[in-house]
Amino acid sequence: MNVSPRPLPAIVCGVDDGYARPLRTLMHSIAAAHPGTVGELRLVVLDQQISETNREAILRDADRIGLRTELRPAPVTDPRYPVSDWVSGAVYVRLAIPEVIPDERRVLYLDADTMVLGDLRPLLRQSLEGRPIGAVRDPQNPVIGRGIQLPGWDELGVPYGRGYFNSGVMLIDLERCQRLGVFDRSRQFLSEHPDKVRFWDQDALNWAVADNWQRLDRRWNTFAMSPQAAQAGFIHYAEADSPLAQLLKDEKTAALVHFAGPDKPWQDSYPAGQLRDTYHLFHDYVAGGGTE
Repeated sequence: MNVSPRPLPAIVCGVDDGYARPLRTLMHSIAAAHPGTVGELRLVVLDQQISETNREAILRDADRIGLRTELRPAPVTDPRYPVSDWVSGAVYVRLAIPEVIPDERRVLYLDADTMVLGDLRPLLRQSLEGRPIGAVRDPQNPVIGRGIQLPGWDELGVPYGRGYFNSGVMLIDLERCQRLGVFDRSRQFLSEHPDKVRFWDQDALNWAVADNWQRLDRRWNTFAMSPQAAQAGFIHYAEADSPLAQLLKDEKTAALVHFAGPDKPWQDSYPAGQLRDTYHLFHDYVAGGGTE
């Protein structure tokens, strides 16, 4: 008797209206990276009050490219959580994954400012070896105490030199996270220590998980460093722990490129180059309708 393989974990993104079109660009990159197999994937969008026009555009694109997609309403972010001039409260929507998606055992969370260049199925099937989260060490702030993340880390009892992950790509075991209280502890941290937050949900998750996270290969969350490095005055402060030459080399083997930081490839001011050109292959293909 043939046994059907277990369905792959869902891919999850969270957006407000400001990131609706980048989400659609990401969707097109997913489809392009999975010719003939996109039907094996599922996308769940955490909808933080996006407009009906954008909802229709997302679902229209999903139907066109054959990516099974559903939108689920996500709660509004607690106004006490700190934000910045280029990050809105939507950055915290991933902390609502357990309550919005209670029917999944594990999921792959992707920021909407990522671009898929390789087959995601090996990542979706990867073992976490009993850990609640799998992630990639942040290339610009890779370890506690030698970066600008978690200000006040010593007061919080976080050991110097501990690895620090980027939360833009996370393979999440929701059952284990629930048992360990990872998301509850993250929200508690944001409420009780807003003065010790530099990188929003990422600081909170790193504090809550401690060092109990599975290290993923860098190809699953490769920062777009070459456009940053090309700008006048750029300084890579993490050279000792994360050499810039290696980060630039990683771009050639990336399965997931992450446009982290305030500069985004859909902005006219974004530096020209191969990564921007590749991104616009998908971004410019996005059909009309919806907002930027």
